[in-house]
Amino acid sequence: MALFTGVSKETKVGTLAAVAITVLILGYNYMVGRDNPLGGAREFVVLYDSAQGLADNTAVMYNGFRVGQLRTMEMDPQSGKVVTEIEIYSEIKIPKNSKIKIESALLGSTTLKLIPGNSKTYAEDGDTLLPMYTQDVMSMVNEKIAPIAAGADSLLAHLNAIIARQSLTQAVDQLPVVLASLNSTISEIRGTLAASRPGLTATLDNAARFSSSLDQYGKSIEGSLKNLNRTTARLDSIELQKIGRDLKETASSLAVITRNIEQGKGSLGKLAKDPVLYDNLVKTTKNLETLAYDINHYPEKFLPLPWGKSQRKKAKKASEKRGVSADTAR
Repeated sequence: MALFTGVSKETKVGTLAAVAITVLILGYNYMVGRDNPLGGAREFVVLYDSAQGLADNTAVMYNGFRVGQLRTMEMDPQSGKVVTEIEIYSEIKIPKNSKIKIESALLGSTTLKLIPGNSKTYAEDGDTLLPMYTQDVMSMVNEKIAPIAAGADSLLAHLNAIIARQSLTQAVDQLPVVLASLNSTISEIRGTLAASRPGLTATLDNAARFSSSLDQYGKSIEGSLKNLNRTTARLDSIELQKIGRDLKETASSLAVITRNIEQGKGSLGKLAKDPVLYDNLVKTTKNLETLAYDINHYPEKFLPLPWGKSQRKKAKKASEKRGVSADTAR
C-alpha cells in the first residue's frame, strides 16, 4: 500500500496494535452498554437492602432510554446493605432527592429505573441517591394467592365437618327409601289423574262453553240495562209532568181563594171585611173562655142545690170580680 511506503515494520505493527486495542475497548464498552465510552460519566452510590437479582452492567433506564448502568456491587459487612455504584453517562440533570428503582420484569430480568425528584439542588458526581424497590412477579402472585388459599382451606374444613356429621350420613342412608316412597307417591298421583281425567275433561269443556257464552250474556245484559234506562227516563218525565200540573192547579186554586177573600166573598172574606162579625166572634170567644173558667173553678155557681146557696153566692161574686179584673186589665 502506498500509504505505508517508507514506514518501518515496527511502526506498522505498533499502529495495528493500537488500532486493535482501540477497537477492542470500543467493542467491549458497546457490549456492556456504554453509549459514549469516550465521554465523561458521573458515578453515584445507592444503598439497597436487597439486590433483588441485580448484576453488574444492569441498565439504568429513564423515559425508555438507557442513560447508564450498574458499574459495581458489593455487600457492606457492617450494615448488611448492598452498595452499588451507578454510572450515568447521559448529560441529564438529576435532582439530589432522585431515586433509583429496582424493577423486575415478567421473565425474571431486572433493570434500574431513574425516577427524578423535585429538589432544586442537583446531584454531583459521587453523591448518594435514594433506593426504591418494586415487588417481583412471584411476590405479587403469592400475595394474591395466599388469601385465596386460606379461604379454600377454610371452605374445605367446613365441608369436611359437614360431611363428617352423623345426621348427613343417616340422611344419605335414608335417601333410597325416600326415593322409593317418592316414586310410589308419583305412581298414585298418576293413577288418580288417569281415573279423574274424564270428569276433568267434561268440566273443562263446560268451562269453555260457559266462557264462549259470556259474550252473548254480556250483550243481553247491556240491552236490558239500556231498556231500563229508557223506561226510567220515561217514568221520570211522566212523574215530573204530573207534579207540574198539580202545582199549577194548586196555584190557581190559591189565587181564586185569595181573590175571594179580598173581595169579601165566603166566610173568610166576610170575616176579613166585616168588622161587626169580627167583634161578635171576639165576644163569643171571650164568653166561652169565661164560661169554661167558671165551670172549672166555680162549679157551685151552676148547681141549684138548697143547701148550697151561700156557696153559690160566693162563687158568683168571685166570678164577677174576676170578670171586672179582666176588663180592667184590657
